[in-house]
Amino acid sequence: MSDVVFIADFFAGDVTGGAELHDDVVISHLEASGVLHSKIRSQQVDIEYLSKNKDKRFMIGNFVGLSFECLVYLASNCKYLLYEHDYKFVDSRNPIAFPNFIVPKRNIININFYKNAMKVVCLSGMHRKIFQDNLGFENLENINCSMWTDDSLDKILDMLGNEKLNKMAVINSPNRLKKTKEAAEFCKSRGLEFDLIASRDYYEFLKMLSRYSGLVFMTGHPEPTPRVAIEAKMLDCKFVSQKNLIGVAHEDYFDLSGAHMVERVREMRDDALTKIKDWLYEV
Repeated sequence: MSDVVFIADFFAGDVTGGAELHDDVVISHLEASGVLHSKIRSQQVDIEYLSKNKDKRFMIGNFVGLSFECLVYLASNCKYLLYEHDYKFVDSRNPIAFPNFIVPKRNIININFYKNAMKVVCLSGMHRKIFQDNLGFENLENINCSMWTDDSLDKILDMLGNEKLNKMAVINSPNRLKKTKEAAEFCKSRGLEFDLIASRDYYEFLKMLSRYSGLVFMTGHPEPTPRVAIEAKMLDCKFVSQKNLIGVAHEDYFDLSGAHMVERVREMRDDALTKIKDWLYEV
């Protein structure tokens, strides 16, 4: 029965962000499994749409575009799984300013929306812990990693033979949370040779990264599981960052690299997709 509606602010065809790439793997799996009814951007959802589809099961990615009225309606009338990519229980979506990432109650939002979800799916143990420490709900789960298609993983395997430069890579990004300047200063302070790299083409970027011995990556918020961290490891690059802000760096598989990391990621993806489908139909 095709009865799952996937709601998100954007989809992979709109932008090439990590959340959208991750969502796309799940959407493709739900479609291949015969349970995907449709997908819709959150900005297009209204009460009339929800009332017409309240018998469906909703999987919800980023939901900033959902109105407060829609959040209330979903929480009161619908079965839904929240697929969390950051921290939308915080008014700033970023708990970094607070000691131990414990957010004051005045800054916590969307409590009932999280509480009434069938499951809140987190992307790393650290990600889940931050939710647990702040919300304390029993519906929090962790799938340990982000997701890639088989095609992407096979292309990464093909790049493993690329000759490496004795240099570090730094992502040249205008996003202030990606802290390009700080990463470059880190390299300079430690006498590390580095290049700034960037490409709007996903595979071209990976090909560039594959030629470096490592990636220096700084961030301005606790990253649940930054895709580029896993991509660097799959490409047999060292990954240098602030470990306390990189959720995936605390996972027990993060010491893997190269083909071993690729195969572990493939296994975790398959396991996570099975769990997500089971959770959607648990109640």
